[in-house]
Amino acid sequence: MADFYLLSKPNCGLCDEALALLHRLDLEQPMRLHWVDISQQPELWDEYALLIPVLVRAKDDAELRWPFGEQLMEFVTA
Repeated sequence: MADFYLLSKPNCGLCDEALALLHRLDLEQPMRLHWVDISQQPELWDEYALLIPVLVRAKDDAELRWPFGEQLMEFVTA
């Protein structure tokens, strides 16, 4: 099972939309998704406040920035 981190913050409509897209993926192998509230971590806030939502693949720290688009499936299955 692959681990991913969705960098987000409370009351973020785009983050909610990103989460909905992730839930709609038809994956052969399940993914473990961790919700990361960047508003609680100043170092993440400084780097990602204007970029969220960002999906981070744990195995290599690769980032997929919003809008996810067609590359989302390729990113989560790589």
